[in-house]
Amino acid sequence: MKNYFYLITFFLFCTLGTLKAQTVNLTPQEFIAKVKTTKDAQLLDVRTPQEWEAGKIASSKCINYNDANFKQQIEKLDKNKPVFVYCAAGGRSSKAAPILQQAGFKYIYNLTGGGYKDLANAGVK
Repeated sequence: MKNYFYLITFFLFCTLGTLKAQTVNLTPQEFIAKVKTTKDAQLLDVRTPQEWEAGKIASSKCINYNDANFKQQIEKLDKNKPVFVYCAAGGRSSKAAPILQQAGFKYIYNLTGGGYKDLANAGVK
């Protein structure tokens, strides 16, 4: 009986150690609803600084996906708080999401099928 306990404990330890956060892809409507109802949501805009300055969500953090230091810059965010990643049309955010996952972020929400304009039009602040 004792051996079964150790075997089960070992299996659970190995399994839990390999679990990683999964990226949840959301439509614009789902993304907006989730942002509005999530405590401590971090909005991550992965557009260029020029795009961000031309129009931005006030609470967002701009970290350019195309910047050579993208991986180092995302390390400044809180990995324990939900991160909502978006761009202009969904391409860069879809590429950024797996990088966030590899960096150890626990809750990742990616805006698909839309972008910044959908959020701005919905009044996300």
